[in-house]
Amino acid sequence: MPYSYKKSERLRKNNEFVSVIKAKRLSIDGLSLFYSGNETGNFRIGISVGKKLGNAVKRNRLRRQIRACLMRALKDRAAGYDLVFVARRELVGAPYDRITKAVEKTLQRTAFRDQKAEGAAP
Repeated sequence: MPYSYKKSERLRKNNEFVSVIKAKRLSIDGLSLFYSGNETGNFRIGISVGKKLGNAVKRNRLRRQIRACLMRALKDRAAGYDLVFVARRELVGAPYDRITKAVEKTLQRTAFRDQKAEGAAP
């Protein structure tokens, strides 16, 4: 079974999504990232894929692919940020490596790109 984020690592309520979406925004290669600081000391992640992008099967597949890319990209970072990823039309039906590049490129351009977890290998 693939890893899923714990409840403490997810944005679950609409008001949490809205507060993050009002903060800083970055859009690259069909993926928009909204982020703001939080006081928990770890990442909290939300992924949004709109109904206009396809049926439930396509949306859930894209959401799973973005989640897998995020787990790989954020595994050695520790920072107190709330992240909301919003998929755009360019990523629907895209190969996995293109989605991975979009996620990595988006995270590289953020303010927390150089923060490593304590005890993580350099």
